[in-house]
Amino acid sequence: MPWIRLASFVSLLSLLLLPGPVSLAGTRAAPPAAPAEKGIAGKGIAWKPCPEDPWVQCGKVAVPVDWAHPAGAKIDLAVARRPALKPRERIGSLFLLPGGPGDSGVDFAFYADLELDPELLQRFDIIGFDARGIGRSHPVTCPVDPDPVSEFPQDAKAYQQLLRSHKDRAQECRRRSGPLFDHIDTRSVARDADVVRGALGERQISLHGESYGTLLGQQYAEEYPGRIRALVLDGNMDHSVTGARRYLLGGSTTLEEHYRKFAAWCNESSHCTLRGKNVFKVLDGLLARADRGELKDPAGTAITSDELLETVRRAMYAPNNNVGGWRPLAIYFTRLQARKSIQLPGWFPDSFQPIFCNDFSFPVRDFEHLKSLMAASRNAAPHTRFNNLNWLSITGCQGFLPRASNPQHPYRIKGAPPILLTNSRYDVSTPYPDAQNVARQIPGSVLLTYDGIGHRAYNRSACINAAVNRYLLTLRTPPPNTHCPAEPAPLTETPSKPNRHTPHWLW
Repeated sequence: MPWIRLASFVSLLSLLLLPGPVSLAGTRAAPPAAPAEKGIAGKGIAWKPCPEDPWVQCGKVAVPVDWAHPAGAKIDLAVARRPALKPRERIGSLFLLPGGPGDSGVDFAFYADLELDPELLQRFDIIGFDARGIGRSHPVTCPVDPDPVSEFPQDAKAYQQLLRSHKDRAQECRRRSGPLFDHIDTRSVARDADVVRGALGERQISLHGESYGTLLGQQYAEEYPGRIRALVLDGNMDHSVTGARRYLLGGSTTLEEHYRKFAAWCNESSHCTLRGKNVFKVLDGLLARADRGELKDPAGTAITSDELLETVRRAMYAPNNNVGGWRPLAIYFTRLQARKSIQLPGWFPDSFQPIFCNDFSFPVRDFEHLKSLMAASRNAAPHTRFNNLNWLSITGCQGFLPRASNPQHPYRIKGAPPILLTNSRYDVSTPYPDAQNVARQIPGSVLLTYDGIGHRAYNRSACINAAVNRYLLTLRTPPPNTHCPAEPAPLTETPSKPNRHTPHWLW
């Protein structure tokens, strides 16, 4: 069961008459046999062709359930390797660290040819692993709740009910998942990553973390700075922010800013079905209907204001994405105004709440404190009200665990090579000020800015890709304060380079 039911853009695929997801196995020629092991690559892992994609090799690596007791019980992590296409020119292993939390690193390796430029595929073994509690690595499972308690309590009694619900859910997740449930924090995953490195026989590795995966990259750098050859952090989490108000307002003001840009595009583009209308009043009116319980889906179920705002947030991930971008949002609003809604199912993976609540703690004193946070957010973002992602990250951890096992702290990275951070200037999930704050705390790091809109920067522009690729291949960072210009706003009906982020859960 999802933590809370939220809207997504999955079903807009059929609305826009786009083809379904690409089947990699169905579009490729049969792969050649995996190259013979050479040098140090592959030591300690028994590789076999992956059943999902024989082009990629799959194996397992054992890690402790509890790193405080490394000789105790163990679980197997699923690991995937896409061998370098030019093994004689191979640089080493490039670890892909996906977001979520809850995304599969093994799947990331499967889709690497859609995500990475060819020169990286030629020179690196691409490594992905499913982190503990995710995917094929002893996944955390939680109960199905047909009627979850609202994450938006209206009074102190409802807030106490929410706390009890979270506590009960955590206990049932723990019962279903076993001892691993209490050990799925990102610092433990960083230690797991180093076990994978050792099993590969690599003295140093390169890493590319995106979104929530940047936290894994950051913590690997704290734990093992000397084992890093190169590290790219794209769409940065800030693990040093501790205040609930700052965290919430950072997300809310960013979403409001993004919506203003969407409104400006609608005023200019013939591809916006709301052109000529006041897009702010359109949203305000739909939210008012949702507040009154008058906004319905085709089955007659009410669409809540938080579900509607989640749809807005996801549309801001990538303006020119026809699955979840600006054009589909305008179509969706047009249909809602005409009372011709479409079904928009959505969910969070089971692992999100346990992982996030082990990594972050934003204490809320009581209902009045929570109410004041919402009031501050709505004051800062008068049209979009709040960023669902930030709000649910705060409320969802209240009462869930006694404490975070891997709480926020100032960064303490010393002895690592120069680290390259990239971030979009307008990123609704990992706001640009967070990336700036992280970069200030990492000695010798360089922040490369994409001056456009979208979550994550890689594959947003040729400028970003060229700089990231050059760094990974040569270890040369761009000069400090380098900016890449924004790509044009969506003006065609053709989506940009296809990738595995369509659609995406959270980060």
